[in-house]
Amino acid sequence: MPVASPSTEATPAPNPPPENVDLAQCFRPCPEALMVELEADNKVRIHVQKIRFAVNEDEMYHPVRTLLTLISRTIFESFSADDLARLHLEPGRPIVFLSHRGCPLAHFPNDNPKNSPSLVGVFDLSGGLRYPTHSDGTYRDIPYHRVETVVELMYRRGEFAAKSKASSDVHHILQARPDRPACYAMSATPAAFQLLYGSPLGLQASQTVSWTDLKTLCAFVYSLYAPPDDHILYDRTVTWKESPESPFSAPTWTIVTKREVLGGAVIDFVGYPYGRQTTVLRSETTGWQAPIIIKDYYWDNDRAYEEAELLNWHVHYDGFVPGVVRMLSCQNVSNNGEVIVFRDPKEDVVMVKRRLVFADYGVGLEHAKSVNDLLMAIYDILEVHRTVAARRHVLHRDMSLANILMYPQRNLWEGAPWMKDMPPLIDDVLGAVKSVIREGEAQKARGMMIDFDHSALLCDGGEQSPEDQQDIEEELSRRIGTSMYIARAVNRAIVPGTITALRYRPMPSLAGKAKELYLKAYGNARYDQYNDFPGGPTFHGGTPRPGDDDELDEIAYRLPFRHRWEHDAESVFWAMYSILLRVRPQNGKETPSTRASAKYVWGILQRHRIPGSGRRGVYDERELILERSKKNFVSSFLPAMVDVAHLLQSIAVQVNPSYALMDPLPPFEDHLHEAMQRLILQYLVDHEDEPIPLTPGVLRSFENEDEDEDEDEDVRAGWKRAREGGCGGIYRPVFPKLGTECTRPREDDNRE
Repeated sequence: MPVASPSTEATPAPNPPPENVDLAQCFRPCPEALMVELEADNKVRIHVQKIRFAVNEDEMYHPVRTLLTLISRTIFESFSADDLARLHLEPGRPIVFLSHRGCPLAHFPNDNPKNSPSLVGVFDLSGGLRYPTHSDGTYRDIPYHRVETVVELMYRRGEFAAKSKASSDVHHILQARPDRPACYAMSATPAAFQLLYGSPLGLQASQTVSWTDLKTLCAFVYSLYAPPDDHILYDRTVTWKESPESPFSAPTWTIVTKREVLGGAVIDFVGYPYGRQTTVLRSETTGWQAPIIIKDYYWDNDRAYEEAELLNWHVHYDGFVPGVVRMLSCQNVSNNGEVIVFRDPKEDVVMVKRRLVFADYGVGLEHAKSVNDLLMAIYDILEVHRTVAARRHVLHRDMSLANILMYPQRNLWEGAPWMKDMPPLIDDVLGAVKSVIREGEAQKARGMMIDFDHSALLCDGGEQSPEDQQDIEEELSRRIGTSMYIARAVNRAIVPGTITALRYRPMPSLAGKAKELYLKAYGNARYDQYNDFPGGPTFHGGTPRPGDDDELDEIAYRLPFRHRWEHDAESVFWAMYSILLRVRPQNGKETPSTRASAKYVWGILQRHRIPGSGRRGVYDERELILERSKKNFVSSFLPAMVDVAHLLQSIAVQVNPSYALMDPLPPFEDHLHEAMQRLILQYLVDHEDEPIPLTPGVLRSFENEDEDEDEDEDVRAGWKRAREGGCGGIYRPVFPKLGTECTRPREDDNRE
């Protein structure tokens, strides 16, 4: 998932805290000899009594911190030199617990969640180095990458509040530390404590435990050093490094890959920490010409396809496709030869850590230097997408804003073949009259497709067996996508049959220079095969089904749902709409009316959620955007963007209809790609001298400072969840058939 800089969209918000369960199997009991020593220690008994009789949080801090540090030092001192080496521990550096109350941890990879844990467990320092402190001696700004565990203390707000806050801490530690597959934490009140364990399998919390239960308390601390064998806390192939001149600075990461060791890496993207636990890093300190991208994630055994397989054996199998990210290597990640894997036998789930290394790099559409640059990238994305579907028989199925990059940079790959007879891309089209169309490595796309995690194979016209074709059709019946960008039909898991979905429009025609360039690049045959006869019965080559509105709606509901090419094209539309709505022209000025209108439609996009598993036909509020009058549609855009708004509105009327309800269907599955590309090409030719310069990386904001803070935070939290799962991101049923309820938390589940 190559990107240029930390995600501009917010970090996923934690789910509600987990239900309490028996977590005894998640912790390694403290050896009996140590338990005898600790139970006989009078200091331990005194600290426990102070905690139990505390009358406020202030009275809890010192005894909890001191008790945990005492237990930790006692356990650490019991390890032999061989134990320290086996556990990757350094002599004289036990875990100590420090008060961090009221101070956020430092150096989260993107938008800082400002978590302020009560206590942090960190390795003790040597050589005179000390963690940052305030003038009163309390600790501050301890970086995430140095935090091994957290403890949340609550008095008045009680058990649930403490567990909620600790859950949030675990969530963000797992995101901030690519070297941590799993993490322990504790929440506590004067009456009792609870233990938490977060891993790719999800977040779990123990039953409440009395402070007098020293065995459970010591098992928690002991497991920070020596967890059960199947509870892996560290990925030893990833290590952090601070600047020697600036201790506690933002880290860089060194990653051991199949081909080489990549140093100086920074985190570009963090996903939901449970489930796939995706992390994307960028390394620029190598001998390559452009940055190298490393993607770590957990492969789930119930997925039909794997990204590396689809890229290597299908998309690029007989030559690299311009505009699709290329993969240098893939591997299962191992600690000392043991693959990092998490198993849940109750759910028959196996999560294996995978590492992909990519040779190409790009930036998000928010970094566009001009509107024309952005539209050229979208044009090429559509051309590449339809080519991959037609000639490689792979459908992406998640064409979200995060998976469409621009300004791609390639690393040289000597001797690697390129796809033959790739259709012309936008630079070829715009230069078709005066130059030769590029081929092979010289044919560079303006955009780049990434993240084939949710892609699927298509039937290839006869090479697959009937059983394989049945599996393919079953996979295409699943509801997959990212909430803001998922096609409406996929979101509802039905063929739309509403009145507005029956407003078919003919294939757009080109005029003047745009038509001349198109015909020069692609030829008359391609142009004519998509055209409708003026006044004829077809739209995009398909024929509307006869019947009144009620009859058609009933027929549509009974038709089998299938993810079609046009659904991905619609996702591209929502991606380009969402970004063009928010880009900021260099000469663009906001007005109260445009801001209010934009805030209305942006709120619709933010609020959108994919319905829970088994729910079909739920109304999609984004219909309100497509159904807006031309005047209202344009009113959301800045005055400098009026012509762009008209372009988007002309594309919207092509996206809106329910083509899958036609009988017969449009003969070419890339018909919507063609319509969108024609409209974009006409705009680019007509506005060749009006590129509309943008301010890269700066987007319009629609939040009001005077709004109710809690309500505004709820809206933002909803958008955070939409980033990559939890309660609103990418949805994928666990089981084969649409409608089967999911029974366990997944990174890409989306339930209500």
